[in-house]
Amino acid sequence: MRRSAVVSGFIVAGVASAEIALASGALAAGPDVRSRQEGAYTTFGGSRPSGTVPQGPRFNLPTGSTAQAGAIDLYIKKLIRHTPKGGEIDVSLFRLQTTGMAKELVAAKRRGAKVRVIVDSDSLNHRRETYDYLRANLGANTAKSSWIYVCPKGRGCIAPAVKGQWAKNHNKFYAFSHTYKSRNIVVQASGNATGGMYNQYNDAYTMVDAKLYAAYRKYFYDLLKHVPNANYYRTYNAGYRSVTFYPKASGADPIAEALDKVSCTGGTRIRMSSGLFTRTGITSRLTRLDDRGCDVKIVSGSYGEAAVESLSRPGPNGGVSVKYFTKAQTKRAHSKYLLIDGTYGGAKRKIVMTGSHSYTTDALRWNDEAIVTVSHGWTYDRYLENFNRVYAAAKGTLIIAPWAPKVPTVPNNATEPGAEPETKPGEPVAPEVEIPPTDTATTPPTENLPPASGE
Repeated sequence: MRRSAVVSGFIVAGVASAEIALASGALAAGPDVRSRQEGAYTTFGGSRPSGTVPQGPRFNLPTGSTAQAGAIDLYIKKLIRHTPKGGEIDVSLFRLQTTGMAKELVAAKRRGAKVRVIVDSDSLNHRRETYDYLRANLGANTAKSSWIYVCPKGRGCIAPAVKGQWAKNHNKFYAFSHTYKSRNIVVQASGNATGGMYNQYNDAYTMVDAKLYAAYRKYFYDLLKHVPNANYYRTYNAGYRSVTFYPKASGADPIAEALDKVSCTGGTRIRMSSGLFTRTGITSRLTRLDDRGCDVKIVSGSYGEAAVESLSRPGPNGGVSVKYFTKAQTKRAHSKYLLIDGTYGGAKRKIVMTGSHSYTTDALRWNDEAIVTVSHGWTYDRYLENFNRVYAAAKGTLIIAPWAPKVPTVPNNATEPGAEPETKPGEPVAPEVEIPPTDTATTPPTENLPPASGE
């Protein structure tokens, strides 16, 4: 008898399937750095100088106080606020809606910073007054030092229009030439500058690296050129990190290729937190890895019908452990990260893949997106802590059972943004009082930067 899944609560199936992609070779082989604390050092081998921006991950807590829920938003605003005269800020966002973020960008421009913003065309359909405010204060002349640019309608800036699909600029990154006492900073976030920044579980990863900063800047100006390129896909390596840019309209899916490099020998752990998970090319590999003895756990805000069917197969080890946020839960996962701890490409590794790229086909094939891959033990451990928190918060569990109940879902080609809560009038205002650091880094955040933990 065919086995199916019983869902205790409600399963929302989501968006056209897609995946985070990892270029083959994106993980540069190198020394084991898992004992080194990335969050405590700007460069390894010495303590981080006072007043510099700490590298590594940050997480928010949407069920906590305004300060906890807005931990990432607060952090990015402070980086903007401390960009000096002559400094450069390059931002690419999907749906920039919050007035607080807009005001910080305008204030930076008035201080003499060069502020450049690229947004998707759909930003004009949601809280248009935010865009109008930025255009009035930054201008729209890209020959000048500050401006805002809108990607062409019906497509991304690079991703071309595709009949029947919603191609778009789905990026969420902030690049700073100089803020605090650091230079060449990039923050790659999973959350949009909307109510979702406070209302959903998100992460942001900070890099202080000249090579990666240059890679993001090149991508930013390629977005500005808005030349359609369905196979823009490319990867830039910098030590234990890499960044991959999209779209990738054809060819193999890089995240599937990455999972094919995983061996379950020795007890490999795989964890995924996603706002939306619909791609069966990934679910099939995760179930296969579970069959081979890997410990696989997933938590997501929503799943596609086909993904649920694939993940419901029990297998010799009982099947993948799957949790989801019920219909009654409004504070859902929105990150897009994959964690691997075990044998990868024949070597023991701890790997994090995170960014704007959802596990949907549109993210892989039809969107402007970015993914950061980090092979680093301390970073992995911080993400694992966050995963455990989000996994515990999800109240729904996919239960494997030998019967076929009717599971409520939404179509596989639903789109992620539809499920995202938008900022309501009376947007949360972050308190001016700083939050004391609660992370375990040996050098705590300085210059009144919020802590990385969101606690």
